Amino acid sequence: MKTSEEPFVKRLDIPVQPTRKRPGVRPLLTFFAVLAILIAAGIVAGLLPKLRREKGLQAVEDQQTSQRPVVNVAPAKLASAKSTLDLPGDMQALIESPIFPRVDGYMSKRNVDIGDVVKSGQIMAEIETPELDQQLQQARATLSNSQSALKELQANITLAQANLRLAETTFQRWKTLQAKGAIARQDFDEKDADFQVKRATAEAAEARLVSARDMVAANEANVRRLEQTKSFAHVTAPFDGIVTARLMDVGTLANAGNSGANHEIFRVADLNIMRIFVNVPQTWVSAIHDGQKAELRVQELPGKVFQAVVAHTTHEVDTTSRSMLAVLRTTNPGHVLLPGMYAQVRFATSRPVSTLMIPGDALVNGTQGTRVATTGPDGKVHFKSVRVGNDFGNEVEILDGLSPDDMVIMNPTDSVREGAEVEAKKSAR
Repeated sequence: MKTSEEPFVKRLDIPVQPTRKRPGVRPLLTFFAVLAILIAAGIVAGLLPKLRREKGLQAVEDQQTSQRPVVNVAPAKLASAKSTLDLPGDMQALIESPIFPRVDGYMSKRNVDIGDVVKSGQIMAEIETPELDQQLQQARATLSNSQSALKELQANITLAQANLRLAETTFQRWKTLQAKGAIARQDFDEKDADFQVKRATAEAAEARLVSARDMVAANEANVRRLEQTKSFAHVTAPFDGIVTARLMDVGTLANAGNSGANHEIFRVADLNIMRIFVNVPQTWVSAIHDGQKAELRVQELPGKVFQAVVAHTTHEVDTTSRSMLAVLRTTNPGHVLLPGMYAQVRFATSRPVSTLMIPGDALVNGTQGTRVATTGPDGKVHFKSVRVGNDFGNEVEILDGLSPDDMVIMNPTDSVREGAEVEAKKSAR
């Protein structure tokens, strides 16, 4: 049986040819499909480990979140009424005096040097004073002249007194004769006038004698002054001590006075007793008083403890440092303590106010000031701002901000945050 198309094909006489596909299309499609599958497989292979890691980290984080960190805590305790107060102090010699020249001249001899031990009155140096020597010689000559004048006046007054006595005797005789009318009135008046002149002459001689004596006394005082000044040509030690400075040598010009940097010759210090200057904070002012004992320690002298006593205080708080200056004294056997040393002074005192003590490693210093991390029965962290007093190393004094028995967290880590839940473990201290 023939279909209906066949007659039509035959009529048109068009030969029927089979359909052909374009070469290369299917392999290209297959290549892109395989490539897409490989890329997808690579992406999946890379994402799976990352997803597993993130899932593991999330699981660890969830586990850590569910497990509260363990922290060591300690209670804030009231400090004992009896305590020790350690304060820094600066040491100075009981007496340290600069020695200046008292005369002008050149140093001709120096007998001591730095570090030498001197006794009171010991000659330390000698100063040559030619100008002063000339002044002394002139003063002595003036004194000798005034003494000679005094002797002359004494002789004159002896003569004047003798003449006065003779004139007085003559006057009395002529007075008797005149009363009897044996002599003329004129002769009597002449003897009376002569007596008055002799008496005035004697009085004038006595006045000149007093003036001469005063002049001699003044010249003697001037000579003694110059001799005393000359004695200063021997520079002596004012007290027993040690020479701590020597600022002049032989040949140096010395000028009397104590002004100017180059005028000082020596400096002598008495090291048998040392003074210690301590600034006491205002909080402890009421606990320090005159006569109070203290212990003195110097880091460079390990194992040695010196007993000191508060000699006096200023009884005034400095408005700048808010502290009171206390001056202590201690003996210095062997002169092991030296001026300028830094010392640690320990007072045994009663606390002026009730304070709390916490471990030193519980403090947190930051932009919000000094704080302490605490935890309560709810197990949550709460930070409190505090005011710190004295630092005793292992413990610090808290003046404000905490209550007794507050549990403070020691060595708080980054996990200790405000409101975080922690597991408190009480630490023995």
